[in-house]
Amino acid sequence: MSLRVRSYILIVFSIFLFIIPLYVGNSAISNAKTIIQNIQDELLNLVELTYAVKHNVQEHRTLILEKMIRKEEIDLSEEGFALEDNIKLLDLMVERTDNTELKGHLARLHKRIIAFKLVEESMVGAWKNGEKIDFTDALAGYDSVTEKVTSDVTELQDLSGIFLSQAISQIQERSDKAKKLVIYSIFGGIILLLFAFYSMHRLNEKYKTQTERALEAEAEQRKLQKRLENYSHDLECDVAKKTEELEYRYYHHPLTQLPNRNRLIEDIRNMGSVNIALFNLDKFQEFNDYFGEELGNIAIKEMAGFLKESTPDSCGLYHVNGDEFALLSNKVRVKEEFAESIRELQQRLNSKQFVYGEDVYFLTASVGVASSSFNQLACADIALKEAKKHHTGLSVYTSTMEMEKVYESNLRCSKKLVHAINSGNVVPYYQPIVSLKESAAPARYEGLARMIEEDGTVTPPFQFLDIAKRLRLYPEITRAMFYKVLETIQNEMIAVSINLSVDDINNSVIVEMITNALDSFEYNHFITFEILETEAMDNYADVQLFIDSVRSFGAKVAIDDFGSGYSNFSHILNIEVDYIKIDSSLISNIDTDKNSKIMVETIVKLAQKLGIETVAEFVSSEAIYNTVKDLGVDWAQGYWLGKPVPFKEIKKSLS
Repeated sequence: MSLRVRSYILIVFSIFLFIIPLYVGNSAISNAKTIIQNIQDELLNLVELTYAVKHNVQEHRTLILEKMIRKEEIDLSEEGFALEDNIKLLDLMVERTDNTELKGHLARLHKRIIAFKLVEESMVGAWKNGEKIDFTDALAGYDSVTEKVTSDVTELQDLSGIFLSQAISQIQERSDKAKKLVIYSIFGGIILLLFAFYSMHRLNEKYKTQTERALEAEAEQRKLQKRLENYSHDLECDVAKKTEELEYRYYHHPLTQLPNRNRLIEDIRNMGSVNIALFNLDKFQEFNDYFGEELGNIAIKEMAGFLKESTPDSCGLYHVNGDEFALLSNKVRVKEEFAESIRELQQRLNSKQFVYGEDVYFLTASVGVASSSFNQLACADIALKEAKKHHTGLSVYTSTMEMEKVYESNLRCSKKLVHAINSGNVVPYYQPIVSLKESAAPARYEGLARMIEEDGTVTPPFQFLDIAKRLRLYPEITRAMFYKVLETIQNEMIAVSINLSVDDINNSVIVEMITNALDSFEYNHFITFEILETEAMDNYADVQLFIDSVRSFGAKVAIDDFGSGYSNFSHILNIEVDYIKIDSSLISNIDTDKNSKIMVETIVKLAQKLGIETVAEFVSSEAIYNTVKDLGVDWAQGYWLGKPVPFKEIKKSLS
């Protein structure tokens, strides 16, 4: 906290120390006067009341006795008795006072007055009845009670005087304490005020010193600012120079100072359609190993110098990486002319002698040429690899070269597939099939094939099923899937469907495997075979024979992808099935496509008449779900209801 702030706080606090005690003292004196006035009023009321009681008792006694002497008729109810009002006032005063001793005297006086009334009634009654003895006793008691009432009144008046003196004494003590508090507070306020003024004086001195220092600092700041301006100018020059150097390094190869791959890519992007040639030194690693890295760098520079001298002005020369150079041109429009000029340049390079000291060596290069408007560098690289692979020296890119990449990809996939089958890594992933008719009905599942690669990558079936069919590995996938699905059914007691192609049904080995397994399996009623609808289903006899066979064991059968390009309504009329799975091409846009909706509605009505349940595939949204439900479809399957996952994940979510 600054000295100025502390000084202001002390001044404000000092003022409060003056004002608050004065206010407190004045309030104390005013309260004391009010309290004394209230006590005086209360005791005055008490004195007036006790005087009235004493007077009323004596006056009433005198009145009653005079009537007795004159032998006049006495009626206490008509005589009137002011003591009734006195009793009510005494009750109020007993309730109002907090002093225990005073409350006790008031209560005793209250009882005396009541006793006075009772004795008076007894005396008057004895006088009226002429009972002298009783009258004499009652008169004695009457006088005694009267005397005691008078005595109580006197004591009460004396006690009220004592209470008044005590209250005044206590108030005087409080007033004295308030005065002392005021004096101490004023004294403390004076001290704090003096200290605050002293702090303000120190603050002014400090401010004066700081002002002088600020002026000195300002002068120094101006000098420093001038130096900073000079430094900033120098720094800007250095930054500009470094930026140029960095940009040069980013776009040039450090060994040959030729434009590098970054510049090549930007120039290709700016030029659009270009001709490009990639030169790659043959067996340059062996050259480096034999002659050493120093001579290898010299050879690269010699190569760069030769290409620079030999390259036409219409071409740009680039050092792409260690032993690879590129020639780029957008001037030569005919691919054959460009390729021929590159071939001549290659021949001159291959025949040139390079001399270093006493050593003579030759450099040869393979070349890839491409002429296109997109992916130019990649196409040239493919052609270069083709030239090296077939030792042709120079190769011009053609679209057929891409097929080799496809063949290589298929070869890699086939190796992965064989390994996955042998290691048991072709596994089912389970996707739920939910009832649209009965909300409480348990979900069924479809087992979908997945290939787990060595690094844990999960490969979907569309990436390997075609290759499996061409390699005749498809039956092995069917076998692996079938046995794993049976194992899941036995362990989890769930209904699962498995896909079969017509090729599987026509394969006697697969059919025999399935029937043998069903013959010994106890839970066939949980199995559904989904037969893919294709043109091959025209042979209804074999398909129906298989269907009859598996249904005899208690399994169910479904036609998969019904309504696709091969769809034929005669299929469901010629073979007996339990389910029709409506193809995704009809379901995926059924909420927006009127024709798809009409087609699905037709399939559902026909299936209902034939007693066949329907399953909607590819239910990917709530809108599609509601649409197929309104159309009367029995079951729904799709990503909106659940993705295919290992069954252990389904168990985890259910638990």
